[in-house]
Amino acid sequence: MAAVYFLAGKLSLKLAFLHASASPVWPPAGIALAALLLFGFRLWPAIFIGAFLVNLTTAGNIPTSIGIATGNTLEAVMGAWLIQRFAGGVRVFERAYDVFRFALAVAVSTLISPTIGLTGLAMAGFADWASYPDIWLTWWLGDLGGMIMFAPLLVLWLAQPFRRINPARDVEVAILLLLLTLLSEVVFGGWFSISTLNYPIAFLLGPIIVWTSFRLSARETATGLFVLSAISFWGTLQHYGPFVRADPNQSLLILQSFNILTTITAIALAAGMTERRRAETALEEQRATVEAANRTKDNFLAMLSHELRTPLTPVLAALDALKFEPHPPADVDATLAMMRRNIELESQLIDDLLDLTRITKDKMQLDFEPIDAHQAVRNVIEMCASEANAKKLRVQLDFQATDFRVMADPAKFQQIIWNLFKNAIKFTGENGAITIASANHLPHILTLSVSDTGIGIEPEVMERIFNPFEQGERSFQRRFGGLGLGLTISKSLAQAHGASLIAKSEGTGRGATFLLTMKTAELDEASAKPRALDAPAPPTGLRILLVDDHPDTCAALERLLQLRGHSVTAAHTMRAALEVAGGSSFDLLISDVGLPDGNGMDLIRYLRIKQPIRGIAISGFGMDSDIRKSLEAGFSEHLVKPVKLEKLEATIARVMAG
Repeated sequence: MAAVYFLAGKLSLKLAFLHASASPVWPPAGIALAALLLFGFRLWPAIFIGAFLVNLTTAGNIPTSIGIATGNTLEAVMGAWLIQRFAGGVRVFERAYDVFRFALAVAVSTLISPTIGLTGLAMAGFADWASYPDIWLTWWLGDLGGMIMFAPLLVLWLAQPFRRINPARDVEVAILLLLLTLLSEVVFGGWFSISTLNYPIAFLLGPIIVWTSFRLSARETATGLFVLSAISFWGTLQHYGPFVRADPNQSLLILQSFNILTTITAIALAAGMTERRRAETALEEQRATVEAANRTKDNFLAMLSHELRTPLTPVLAALDALKFEPHPPADVDATLAMMRRNIELESQLIDDLLDLTRITKDKMQLDFEPIDAHQAVRNVIEMCASEANAKKLRVQLDFQATDFRVMADPAKFQQIIWNLFKNAIKFTGENGAITIASANHLPHILTLSVSDTGIGIEPEVMERIFNPFEQGERSFQRRFGGLGLGLTISKSLAQAHGASLIAKSEGTGRGATFLLTMKTAELDEASAKPRALDAPAPPTGLRILLVDDHPDTCAALERLLQLRGHSVTAAHTMRAALEVAGGSSFDLLISDVGLPDGNGMDLIRYLRIKQPIRGIAISGFGMDSDIRKSLEAGFSEHLVKPVKLEKLEATIARVMAG
């Protein structure tokens, strides 16, 4: 380090036109600063030795050389400390803000060397006090320029790893650096008369410098600016370029000022663009992560739906078949109704998981029809009676509304009430009370309220009570469980119905009330969907090929269809279905989409090549994309499991009626 400093110092002092110890170009200052930043303060003795030998062999005596070496060393140490303390150390050129801090730090630290060194020379008689200001300015600008032009170059090349070869980018780097070099030669190289005549044309370098800063990294920009500085110094010494004056020292000082400002500005721009590119890359990575997580969530919900729906299908089909048994016991109908209602509730809960995805994607589809809001409330209370009884809750109905029919999707409207009632049960302690009331505070407006005597809602939680996964304090989550999606889904469903859902509470331990307000059916009957008066009658005697890999589902559906007068042939695999279809003709294919050796979409394509057959797909997958794929394959309808008898019969009638 001492040898490098000594050689660089001796070469720099060849440009000392004003005084033997003051050069307007002093690279050793930048070399010393970079060394301390890269390798630590332990190198300060090497800087001292190199600076002492340079000055001892140039001018002055041993005491003045010690003073100058002390100033040079303190200058480098102070600059490195300021940069490490306030500007990020060796990462100083990664942010534009730190680049300007670097410039301020070196501007302050370089005040030390000319002040200490020149004062010692003047006191010893080796410098004229009358020339003190000019010598001091030359010394200071030399040190400042050395630090700003050499320290970034060394730090950026030695502290950062080399990037991988990128042909496209490397070609762009080479082109920009070549253009910068050529334009520098035009301005300072003497190739054209415009530079030999010393016209003020330094502004020609501006666009290419800015372009280089915006497109290249700080390291590549610093390299380009170093090339520009070298060419400009050589050209100015040869009396070429816009900064040539009669006094060579004055020429170099003006050029040094230009190079200092240009280098700081260009590196700051390059660092700023690098920050922007890093931010864009981080955002892109976060977006990709979020999209991947969203796809994973959607796939999980779809698979969950499939796995939970499939076992429900044979249960519903068997219940429908029991209705047609001769002379059932008197109490079977009530039992069947209760079982069916709760099984349909299980299916509805699965739909709610998918509803969250549909709501976030604004793909919720509702089928509106006039319904009895009071009856929907009674249905919910009956379904949740066992849970309320287990906590010994008093459930009271206070129906005061006389106009209680609303236009709504029956399942979704009931789900709103169900979520609110379940929420009240969850957060109400034993022996508490829940009241569900209705009122017509305004004409043709129905307000349903669900009030409880439970734990209440804190004021700060009230603002986010309808946010996903919100249950107040974490202790509540551990105590009461659940994901906190019920109120979120209810709020979204209410808004989809043109209704409002708000929460009220007087605070912790004072219960809560949820108010659902919406228009009644009288205002919306004109927009209600007309019921088809000429709906086709369910056909009988059809030859049906039934394909499902779930044995219970297949057996239950086969029995149900046979009870409706159809001839049914069942198969559990795609291969078995093709073998059966090879020797018989069928009017209708009812097939599961997922099969062990293929899928229902391929099956209907093969069958329709041999015979004109219509198809109904049944599947636990019910996303919009699943339905679209089934219809594109040739199925006329796509039913989502569990399949109800009424819906299956209506679908068969529509399909066979064309």
